[in-house]
Amino acid sequence: MTTTPSSSRGFKIEWRRGLIPLSLLILVVLHFGLGAPWWVLLLFCLWIPVVYVGYPYYLNKRWDAFERNFGQRFQRGEHRTLLEEYRNERFLRRFGPRAEMLSRLGLIYSALEKYQQAEQAFEGAIDKYEQGVPEQVYFNLANVKFELGKYDEAMKIYLTLKGNSPYQRAARTQMALIDLEKGMRVEQAREYLEEERDRASGTMKDRIEQALAR
Repeated sequence: MTTTPSSSRGFKIEWRRGLIPLSLLILVVLHFGLGAPWWVLLLFCLWIPVVYVGYPYYLNKRWDAFERNFGQRFQRGEHRTLLEEYRNERFLRRFGPRAEMLSRLGLIYSALEKYQQAEQAFEGAIDKYEQGVPEQVYFNLANVKFELGKYDEAMKIYLTLKGNSPYQRAARTQMALIDLEKGMRVEQAREYLEEERDRASGTMKDRIEQALAR
Protein backbone atom coordinates (compact mmCIF):
# COMPACT_ATOMS: atom_id res chain seq x y z
CA MET A 1 0.00 0.00 0.00
CA THR A 2 1.19 3.49 -0.67
CA THR A 3 1.42 5.64 2.41
CA THR A 4 1.98 8.98 0.75
CA PRO A 5 -0.18 11.48 2.64
CA SER A 6 -2.24 13.98 0.71
CA SER A 7 -3.15 17.28 2.29
CA SER A 8 -6.81 18.25 2.57
CA ARG A 9 -7.84 21.88 2.63
CA GLY A 10 -10.98 23.87 2.15
CA PHE A 11 -13.38 21.77 4.16
CA LYS A 12 -16.91 21.95 2.91
CA ILE A 13 -18.88 24.89 4.26
CA GLU A 14 -21.88 24.87 1.90
CA TRP A 15 -24.24 24.22 4.76
CA ARG A 16 -23.12 27.47 6.39
CA ARG A 17 -23.91 29.64 3.38
CA GLY A 18 -27.58 29.64 4.24
CA LEU A 19 -26.95 30.83 7.79
CA ILE A 20 -26.36 34.46 6.79
CA PRO A 21 -29.80 35.10 5.23
CA LEU A 22 -31.45 33.07 7.98
CA SER A 23 -29.66 35.14 10.62
CA LEU A 24 -30.71 38.39 8.95
CA LEU A 25 -34.30 37.21 9.11
CA ILE A 26 -33.93 36.36 12.80
CA LEU A 27 -32.38 39.79 13.48
CA VAL A 28 -35.33 41.48 11.79
CA VAL A 29 -37.77 39.46 13.90
CA LEU A 30 -35.84 40.12 17.11
CA HIS A 31 -35.57 43.87 16.51
CA PHE A 32 -38.82 44.80 14.81
CA GLY A 33 -41.04 41.98 15.97
CA LEU A 34 -39.89 41.43 19.55
CA GLY A 35 -38.22 44.77 20.20
CA ALA A 36 -34.99 43.20 21.40
CA PRO A 37 -32.33 45.72 22.57
CA TRP A 38 -29.16 46.31 20.56
CA TRP A 39 -26.95 44.39 22.99
CA VAL A 40 -29.04 41.27 22.38
CA LEU A 41 -28.60 41.69 18.63
CA LEU A 42 -24.85 42.10 19.04
CA LEU A 43 -24.61 38.97 21.17
CA PHE A 44 -26.58 37.06 18.57
CA CYS A 45 -24.12 38.15 15.87
CA LEU A 46 -21.17 36.65 17.74
CA TRP A 47 -21.82 33.31 16.07
CA ILE A 48 -20.51 34.72 12.75
CA PRO A 49 -16.78 34.86 13.67
CA VAL A 50 -17.15 31.58 15.57
CA VAL A 51 -18.61 29.68 12.61
CA TYR A 52 -16.66 31.32 9.77
CA VAL A 53 -13.29 31.88 11.46
CA GLY A 54 -12.92 29.97 14.71
CA TYR A 55 -14.44 26.68 13.62
CA PRO A 56 -12.48 26.31 10.32
CA TYR A 57 -9.25 27.28 12.11
CA TYR A 58 -9.77 24.71 14.84
CA LEU A 59 -10.78 22.02 12.36
CA ASN A 60 -7.73 22.60 10.14
CA LYS A 61 -5.45 22.62 13.17
CA ARG A 62 -6.84 19.30 14.42
CA TRP A 63 -6.56 17.75 10.96
CA ASP A 64 -2.97 18.93 10.46
CA ALA A 65 -1.96 17.45 13.81
CA PHE A 66 -3.72 14.16 13.03
CA GLU A 67 -2.18 13.89 9.55
CA ARG A 68 1.32 14.68 10.82
CA ASN A 69 1.02 12.13 13.64
CA PHE A 70 -0.43 9.56 11.22
CA GLY A 71 2.49 9.86 8.81
CA GLN A 72 5.08 9.50 11.55
CA ARG A 73 3.46 6.54 13.30
CA PHE A 74 2.61 4.73 10.07
CA GLN A 75 6.22 4.87 8.91
CA ARG A 76 7.32 3.50 12.28
CA GLY A 77 4.87 0.61 11.94
CA GLU A 78 2.73 1.64 14.92
CA HIS A 79 -0.44 0.51 13.19
CA ARG A 80 -2.37 -0.79 16.20
CA THR A 81 -1.70 2.44 18.04
CA LEU A 82 -2.95 4.39 15.04
CA LEU A 83 -6.14 2.34 14.94
CA GLU A 84 -6.81 3.11 18.59
CA GLU A 85 -6.09 6.80 18.05
CA TYR A 86 -8.37 6.84 15.01
CA ARG A 87 -11.22 5.38 17.03
CA ASN A 88 -10.66 7.95 19.76
CA GLU A 89 -10.63 10.84 17.29
CA ARG A 90 -14.36 11.44 17.50
CA PHE A 91 -14.23 15.10 16.51
CA LEU A 92 -12.47 14.56 13.18
CA ARG A 93 -14.51 11.45 12.38
CA ARG A 94 -17.64 13.52 12.85
CA PHE A 95 -16.64 16.92 11.48
CA GLY A 96 -13.38 16.39 9.60
CA PRO A 97 -12.78 15.43 5.95
CA ARG A 98 -14.71 12.18 5.88
CA ALA A 99 -13.14 10.81 2.69
CA GLU A 100 -9.60 11.45 3.92
CA MET A 101 -10.34 9.91 7.30
CA LEU A 102 -11.72 6.74 5.70
CA SER A 103 -8.72 6.57 3.39
CA ARG A 104 -6.41 6.69 6.41
CA LEU A 105 -8.47 3.98 8.08
CA GLY A 106 -8.09 1.82 4.99
CA LEU A 107 -4.32 2.19 5.18
CA ILE A 108 -4.32 1.14 8.83
CA TYR A 109 -6.45 -1.94 8.19
CA SER A 110 -4.30 -2.84 5.18
CA ALA A 111 -1.14 -2.68 7.27
CA LEU A 112 -2.82 -4.90 9.87
CA GLU A 113 -3.82 -7.32 7.08
CA LYS A 114 -7.51 -6.81 7.83
CA TYR A 115 -8.30 -6.61 4.17
CA GLN A 116 -12.09 -6.85 4.29
CA GLN A 117 -12.26 -3.87 6.64
CA ALA A 118 -9.73 -2.05 4.47
CA GLU A 119 -11.84 -2.69 1.37
CA GLN A 120 -14.90 -1.23 3.08
CA ALA A 121 -12.94 1.81 4.25
CA PHE A 122 -11.48 2.59 0.81
CA GLU A 123 -14.81 2.09 -0.94
CA GLY A 124 -16.44 4.34 1.66
CA ALA A 125 -13.78 6.96 1.04
CA ILE A 126 -14.38 6.86 -2.72
CA ASP A 127 -18.09 7.44 -2.14
CA LYS A 128 -17.33 10.51 -0.01
CA TYR A 129 -15.00 12.30 -2.43
CA GLU A 130 -16.89 14.95 -4.37
CA GLN A 131 -14.24 16.62 -6.54
CA GLY A 132 -12.28 13.69 -7.90
CA VAL A 133 -10.85 10.67 -6.14
CA PRO A 134 -7.04 10.67 -5.66
CA GLU A 135 -5.47 7.95 -7.78
CA GLN A 136 -3.66 6.52 -4.77
CA VAL A 137 -7.00 5.62 -3.16
CA TYR A 138 -8.00 3.56 -6.21
CA PHE A 139 -4.55 1.98 -6.25
CA ASN A 140 -4.79 1.06 -2.58
CA LEU A 141 -8.26 -0.39 -3.10
CA ALA A 142 -7.00 -2.49 -6.00
CA ASN A 143 -4.19 -3.85 -3.82
CA VAL A 144 -6.67 -4.81 -1.12
CA LYS A 145 -8.86 -6.60 -3.65
CA PHE A 146 -5.74 -8.40 -4.87
CA GLU A 147 -5.06 -9.61 -1.32
CA LEU A 148 -8.67 -10.80 -1.05
CA GLY A 149 -8.33 -12.80 -4.26
CA LYS A 150 -10.74 -10.54 -6.14
CA TYR A 151 -8.43 -10.51 -9.13
CA ASP A 152 -10.93 -9.39 -11.77
CA GLU A 153 -11.97 -6.37 -9.71
CA ALA A 154 -8.37 -5.52 -8.93
CA MET A 155 -7.39 -5.81 -12.59
CA LYS A 156 -10.16 -3.42 -13.68
CA ILE A 157 -8.89 -0.78 -11.27
CA TYR A 158 -5.24 -1.22 -12.25
CA LEU A 159 -6.19 -0.76 -15.90
CA THR A 160 -7.78 2.62 -15.13
CA LEU A 161 -4.50 4.11 -13.86
CA LYS A 162 -2.96 6.72 -16.10
CA GLY A 163 0.07 5.83 -18.17
CA ASN A 164 2.23 8.33 -16.28
CA SER A 165 0.89 7.31 -12.89
CA PRO A 166 3.53 6.87 -10.16
CA TYR A 167 1.74 3.61 -9.34
CA GLN A 168 1.89 2.25 -12.89
CA ARG A 169 4.96 0.08 -12.38
CA ALA A 170 3.63 -1.53 -9.20
CA ALA A 171 0.25 -2.02 -10.89
CA ARG A 172 1.88 -3.79 -13.86
CA THR A 173 3.66 -6.12 -11.46
CA GLN A 174 0.41 -6.90 -9.69
CA MET A 175 -1.34 -7.53 -13.00
CA ALA A 176 1.46 -9.91 -14.07
CA LEU A 177 1.03 -11.78 -10.80
CA ILE A 178 -2.70 -12.01 -11.48
CA ASP A 179 -2.11 -13.33 -15.01
CA LEU A 180 0.27 -15.96 -13.67
CA GLU A 181 -2.18 -16.94 -10.94
CA LYS A 182 -5.02 -17.32 -13.46
CA GLY A 183 -2.90 -18.97 -16.15
CA MET A 184 -3.40 -16.15 -18.63
CA ARG A 185 -0.65 -14.62 -20.81
CA VAL A 186 1.76 -16.79 -18.83
CA GLU A 187 4.83 -16.24 -21.00
CA GLN A 188 4.45 -12.45 -20.99
CA ALA A 189 3.75 -12.43 -17.25
CA ARG A 190 6.79 -14.57 -16.43
CA GLU A 191 9.04 -12.50 -18.67
CA TYR A 192 7.92 -9.27 -17.01
CA LEU A 193 8.25 -10.66 -13.48
CA GLU A 194 11.72 -12.00 -14.18
CA GLU A 195 12.77 -8.51 -15.24
CA GLU A 196 11.16 -6.97 -12.16
CA ARG A 197 12.61 -9.50 -9.72
CA ASP A 198 16.03 -7.84 -9.65
CA ARG A 199 14.52 -4.39 -9.12
CA ALA A 200 11.98 -5.46 -6.49
CA SER A 201 12.63 -5.65 -2.77
CA GLY A 202 10.98 -6.79 0.44
CA THR A 203 7.57 -8.40 0.29
CA MET A 204 7.16 -7.75 -3.43
CA LYS A 205 10.41 -9.52 -4.27
CA ASP A 206 9.37 -12.52 -2.17
CA ARG A 207 5.99 -12.60 -3.88
CA ILE A 208 7.56 -12.50 -7.35
CA GLU A 209 9.98 -15.29 -6.52
CA GLN A 210 7.21 -17.46 -5.13
CA ALA A 211 5.09 -16.89 -8.23
CA LEU A 212 7.94 -17.74 -10.57
CA ALA A 213 8.82 -20.87 -8.59
CA ARG A 214 5.40 -22.43 -9.14
